[in-house]
Amino acid sequence: MGVYDYHHDSGRSDRPGEPRLYEKQPEITEENPYKAYVEVQADFSKEGKLTPLVIVWEDGRRYRIDRILRMDRRASLKAGGAGIRYLCMVGGNQISLYYEENGLWFVERKYVRSDHSSY
Repeated sequence: MGVYDYHHDSGRSDRPGEPRLYEKQPEITEENPYKAYVEVQADFSKEGKLTPLVIVWEDGRRYRIDRILRMDRRASLKAGGAGIRYLCMVGGNQISLYYEENGLWFVERKYVRSDHSSY
């Protein structure tokens, strides 16, 4: 074993078959049945504030966000994952919508996912 020189690293592995350094490896995780990744239409203000406007569910149904009650950094204990949580009112119901650091949006399902997922 040699000494690794952090100052002279080119990002390449000298050994064939080994991944390149800094190469993003996909995480292998079990899908959480309470976590649903969704498409979100959002608006950025000129000050850089991100405001979600519409949630597009997995089957294409669209839900307009009536009001944002609270915005904070939080972990989802039910669905797993963390990010900026938007506590929203959608059709008279409170919905926790999360924006993860990887740029993806998810909501906590009310029911366990089955073959035909329900909101």
